[in-house]
Amino acid sequence: MKQQTLNLVAAPTSMQPGGYVMKAYQSSIEAITASAELETENAGKRWRIQVRWAAEKPVNDISSETDLFPDACAILVPTTADAPWITMGDKDKAVEGILWRADKDQPWSVRAEGLGTMERSAITEGWKTEAEWTGGYWTVTFSTNNWAALNQFKQLAVAVWQGSARERGGLKSVSPGWVAVS
Repeated sequence: MKQQTLNLVAAPTSMQPGGYVMKAYQSSIEAITASAELETENAGKRWRIQVRWAAEKPVNDISSETDLFPDACAILVPTTADAPWITMGDKDKAVEGILWRADKDQPWSVRAEGLGTMERSAITEGWKTEAEWTGGYWTVTFSTNNWAALNQFKQLAVAVWQGSARERGGLKSVSPGWVAVS
């Protein structure tokens, strides 16, 4: 088991596609979530990845509010040795991962080849996510079975969204690069 503290950074708004986020949030240069605790364990081809971060005001139900956003967390891994993390991959250099949202029962499998290309699909069979908010912290545990890209490259990136701060899409706190895991 490997434990580490990640100092998170704000995802650069200047890189967001479409123009709106870049203009409306250009002053968002500080990470809302300053750090996260990452715990990883590799048991053969099975991974257990736990992310824990402070969330003073959890948002896990947005069903009756149109201007609220849920708390969320994602793990991304490269599918090629040189896939860039900050742009969520690039053409022919995809990233793939798992996305948990506090307002959903099931997480999603995700894949992207650059900013604005995120595709969600049903969670990979044999994968699961458990989450708990207690004492001002979210703890999300991802359990995966035979994640080929993670087994091969043994690195990942973390993204955290604080719904109470209106974070969504490209507005998030992220690890400052790929994180080595074993």
